[in-house]
Amino acid sequence: MTVIEDSTPLQQNHLPDEIIDRESEREQLQKAPTDQNLHIHGPRGTGKTHLIKKYVEDIDGKACYISCLEHDTQYKILQQLVSQLTHDSIQTGHHTSELQRKIEEHTDVLDFTVVLDELDFLLLNDGDDLLYFLSRLNNPPRIITITANTEDLKQQIEPRTYSSLHPRRIQFEPYTGQQIYEILADRASKTLKPKSLHRNAATYIASSTQNAELALTWLRTAAQHADEAVTEELVQEIREDAYNLHIEKHLEKLSQHHRNLYQAIQELSKEKGPVVNAGSIYQRYQKITEERGREPLSNRRTSDYLKQLEELNLIKAEYHYGGEKGKTREVRLTDQADNI
Repeated sequence: MTVIEDSTPLQQNHLPDEIIDRESEREQLQKAPTDQNLHIHGPRGTGKTHLIKKYVEDIDGKACYISCLEHDTQYKILQQLVSQLTHDSIQTGHHTSELQRKIEEHTDVLDFTVVLDELDFLLLNDGDDLLYFLSRLNNPPRIITITANTEDLKQQIEPRTYSSLHPRRIQFEPYTGQQIYEILADRASKTLKPKSLHRNAATYIASSTQNAELALTWLRTAAQHADEAVTEELVQEIREDAYNLHIEKHLEKLSQHHRNLYQAIQELSKEKGPVVNAGSIYQRYQKITEERGREPLSNRRTSDYLKQLEELNLIKAEYHYGGEKGKTREVRLTDQADNI
């Protein structure tokens, strides 16, 4: 027996027809001139990606959506842009200048919007050269950037890039408990059998997190475990399982090296306590990677990967200065309290 009638509205990638409790942000988007660049900022799980995807569906002109988490270099994003604009699969082997020329040819005859989600990962990995190139074209596309960690782009990119980009910032505030409750109730009405979600269960989830993505994962997990109803007792019981699934969904988007690093931190946390140093993490990562028949990345490269895990709020890191090496980094796994 199941309480689920239609699982689609509870899926992580489901784009609802209406975005709950984001009227102010939607109005700001609609009032912004269509030739004005935008920078969308707010904590994870605040509806930024969903609202922007709905917005670009409604505006005239072509929109290219790219996740910088999956495509974190200028070259990879140029490939994606050319592929989306030409509807052709663009393989590796093209020179960067060739891809740039193809994009320039399209901007000369076509007005389009480029959405760069998770921009933090491009800036961290490859700087702002792509933003500079796009913003300095003769007929530049409209650029919409989305970040969870960079509130003010002016502090993260070169002055010459910012002067041509000059985006208007739209801030997404964390959801309130009442707003999370409304989101859960709305999705439950489209997913679950009538009266199968107890009010106290939805209230418990809503009072425990401001992250809508985590809240929906929690509700979906509870619904999958429910026999007749999603009760407060059930959502408390499966709380840890839901959080672990939330983490796994993020790790699925990353490379095997990211996952090996995360596993190394997990193992060391269980063996030595919640806080582990970066040197121990690298040694354990090497062992895990070699056991799987792969060549470990350099210490410097894995340091970048640890920073990316930190950007995703999968780990917390503290930096300490002094001692023989000048700077040390202590790492711990985030828990649900860090993801409220």
